[in-house]
Amino acid sequence: MRQLCMAAVLLVISLRAIAQENSLKPRMSDAPLTTEQVAVYRAVLRDYLKGSDGALNLANITEPIVESDTACFGGIDAGVIKESASVIHRIEPSVVANTKIVLVDPDPQQKTIKENDPQNLIKKAIDDRQKVTDEQLNQAVKSAFSTALFELSEIVFDKEHRRAVVSYSFVCGELCGNGNTLVLKKVGQGWKIAKRCGGWVS
Repeated sequence: MRQLCMAAVLLVISLRAIAQENSLKPRMSDAPLTTEQVAVYRAVLRDYLKGSDGALNLANITEPIVESDTACFGGIDAGVIKESASVIHRIEPSVVANTKIVLVDPDPQQKTIKENDPQNLIKKAIDDRQKVTDEQLNQAVKSAFSTALFELSEIVFDKEHRRAVVSYSFVCGELCGNGNTLVLKKVGQGWKIAKRCGGWVS
């Protein structure tokens, strides 16, 4: 009887943990991206790729936005920020039309990043005392950049939809990547980067 009670308690605890975990996971929106969201994402990608003609692997789903730098969210209702953190969207082909950007599933891409991480070569040189040439290192970095993953967050708009906040990350390995939070402002029918905050490099 005592063992049965213990099993029941463990089951309840497990079910609560699963329910809590699921409640923290963002919900995939059924709604397609709006024309405005597409325009903001295209402005971010255009700014990031400025001066580069290389390809970019873009995650085909957004990430929840994190309020890491409150200065970015000045004038935006806290409820809107919280709501944006609970929903994610699929990135549509219209976001990457007429570019070299490729939409990818982030999970298998992250496995590829681990396999091509330049840190693997550096660890071999340090731990196994293997000789690593400059050519090998250059090739490892080139390979890491070609398989890196670029992820976009959800967009938070102000009440008038004149400002938008969005984050991005570019990850090419354990110590290889960068990211930023951007504030964009609407100029005519387009969007321009007005401020950068919360930037990081690894």
